[in-house]
Amino acid sequence: MPVVNQIEVHPGFNNQAARDASARHGIAVEAFSPLGQGKVLEDEVISGIAARTGKTSAQVVLRWHIQHGHIVFPKTMHRERMQENLDLFDFELSPADVAAIDALNQDENGRIGPNPDTFAWIPSHSDPTPGAHR
Repeated sequence: MPVVNQIEVHPGFNNQAARDASARHGIAVEAFSPLGQGKVLEDEVISGIAARTGKTSAQVVLRWHIQHGHIVFPKTMHRERMQENLDLFDFELSPADVAAIDALNQDENGRIGPNPDTFAWIPSHSDPTPGAHR
């Protein structure tokens, strides 16, 4: 049994079915693309919560993940953002804030990455991926 399931999860795509299945089996969820590749950071709900709490939109989204029990590794090459991303433990989102962010879910319309149920994991020989060796 896996211990961690790395799946796409962010406010625009909560991937609830996969999160629920993981929880039923005691598998931790690691959020792939936890900031929705930055797309969720400009959302008015998130920016409003950020302004009210004195935090950045990224911190609000990362805190949302933490409060949902997700493992998060936000990608950044900038030292100041790394430090900002760690500054999540001196505030909590209210239940109303969490619910407002939860409501941003767009199901499959919010997915950014490929759907693992339909993704062509192995290219066919008649249609190889660019640069693939035959």
